[in-house]
Amino acid sequence: MRRDADTTAFRGACLEAARGLGARVETPDLPFMSSFHAVTITGRGAARTVLRHADRPLVAFTLAPPVPGPPVSGFVDPPAWAAVFEAIGLRSLSVRELGTPLSQVDERELAEAADDIRYWRPEVLSDLLFNWWD
Repeated sequence: MRRDADTTAFRGACLEAARGLGARVETPDLPFMSSFHAVTITGRGAARTVLRHADRPLVAFTLAPPVPGPPVSGFVDPPAWAAVFEAIGLRSLSVRELGTPLSQVDERELAEAADDIRYWRPEVLSDLLFNWWD
């Protein structure tokens, strides 16, 4: 699937989730240099920001839009409505997975990011996947 097709499918899934919740979709302003796309779904007094990795079929969820610069924080486990992302081939990451120290991640999975790891020295998987330096 082409990257623009991936983005279109992601936005469609966000709209589907919002419709099911009676919520609205907002796109936070993020700097060009990030490794992810973000959409905030707000409704019924709650909000979740969905982060979609730019190159890998992965999504993660935060309580608020990320702040450019520091490592992304405030991750939460996938909500029940995350199934809309799995339906389009995106895997939802848990807080536990995101907090995995890189020393415990299979080195073969990290091979293509070896230069970034040496330069930026991320400590946990979330720092490598959702960052401002890509």
